[in-house]
Amino acid sequence: MSNNRIQLKEQITIVVLTAFLLGCYATTHRGPQTLKPGDYSASGGYLRFTYAEDSGGDPAELVQVEGRVGVARGIDIGYMRTFEISEGVEGDEGIDTHWFDAKFQLSNRDNVLSKPTAALGYGFGKLVNEDDFWVNSLYLTLGSYHKKGAFFYSFRYETFSDEIKWIPSWVWEEPIDEIRKAHILGLEHQLTPNIYPVVEFGRFYTDDFGDGLNVITIGVNYYAP
Repeated sequence: MSNNRIQLKEQITIVVLTAFLLGCYATTHRGPQTLKPGDYSASGGYLRFTYAEDSGGDPAELVQVEGRVGVARGIDIGYMRTFEISEGVEGDEGIDTHWFDAKFQLSNRDNVLSKPTAALGYGFGKLVNEDDFWVNSLYLTLGSYHKKGAFFYSFRYETFSDEIKWIPSWVWEEPIDEIRKAHILGLEHQLTPNIYPVVEFGRFYTDDFGDGLNVITIGVNYYAP
């Protein structure tokens, strides 16, 4: 294969993976506290991406809707759907995705206010129109809850594959500089007993923290009474 063909193949791969990266961003938009068994929550949000380096590219924009339900003490599960609304993107051109995840609260299961809380989550994302292109995601969330809301931090580890990986063996098997990582800071504030606006911002990157994508999310979480 000629050098030109190799370079073209690499460029196409970069374009495809970057597009998938933009579509397959998701967090729970919540701190580490899980829902009580039988309780449920819904959320909607706006997501905006910009390149960390000035590449001249237009920002990417998404909207997301999500639902979560508590299944056991310290465990809840969620489903999220994202839709790309970037300027110039129409119909099937958008990078739309499905997301599924489970979150396990590791500490402060009695939910004492102002006490540090930690949770571990694992999930899967996929393109709507692709059957064999998945992102496997492991995340750690730390936070502190107060009367009017919560401050939280999430660290995410993600990798692409052609299938769901039920056991996260890729975390220790794949080179760390090839795994996508993210640092996310968030604030959730109580507006009413059921309505909590939330804002998140952070950085997605692979090898060099200076490269990658900056992301900001603005949304609203609803918690059932």
